[in-house]
Amino acid sequence: MNQVMNFDLYGASLADVDGRQYASLFVGQAVEDEKEESAKGIVIMKMSCDPEVYQSLNLSKYPASVEAHIRLKKAAGGKMGQHCVKVVGKQAPAAAASK
Repeated sequence: MNQVMNFDLYGASLADVDGRQYASLFVGQAVEDEKEESAKGIVIMKMSCDPEVYQSLNLSKYPASVEAHIRLKKAAGGKMGQHCVKVVGKQAPAAAASK
């Protein structure tokens, strides 16, 4: 079962380790409560994704608002992790595009 998340995509990376490819997305979220997160501005987070997701990215500029399809995956220490299986770029509203 996949979940859908909307966020700003700031970039992506692809690494080849011993013949196996690992891909990651770098997503950002504006800080809403500076005291709670001990941060200011934008918090950048790394999310794993399929190499095909990295290769399918054809966004015109970054950061870009995207809709990401996420599946839950077991991570280190038995924790729950999120893994992206598809990214769809969102169209900017016509009013914002004309500015």
